[in-house]
Amino acid sequence: MLGATYWARDVSPENLWTSIVNSRAYGLYSPDGEQAGFGRMVTDYTRFAWMSDVYVLPVHRGDGHGKWIVETMVNDPALTSVHRIMLSTNDAHSLYERLGFKIIGDDGEARQLMQLKR
Repeated sequence: MLGATYWARDVSPENLWTSIVNSRAYGLYSPDGEQAGFGRMVTDYTRFAWMSDVYVLPVHRGDGHGKWIVETMVNDPALTSVHRIMLSTNDAHSLYERLGFKIIGDDGEARQLMQLKR
C-alpha cells in the first residue's frame, strides 16, 4: 500500500522494507485482521523522532483511524522521553494540527514540515 503513495512510489520495495525494519512500526488492523493502516517512527528513543509513512487505506478512512494511529504513535510509552517529533506532509496538516503539531515554515516546502514539542 505504501508503494502507491506520493511519498514512496519512487522507492524500491527493498529500500522501503529496509526503512521499515530500521524504524518503530505501527499497524492498524480491521476487525477481520486485514491491515487497514500503517505508520512508523525513525527515532533515537531519547530526544528526537521523525514520524513517517502514516497511511490509512481509502476504504477505512473517515472513521477517525488516521487520528487514532497518530495518537498511538505520539503516545507510545517507548517514546516518552522524546521531546520533538517532526514530520512532513503535503495534505494532512489539519489532522496533525488537531494533535498539537505546528507548521514550521511560512512558504513552499517549509510549509510541509511540522513539529510537536513536548
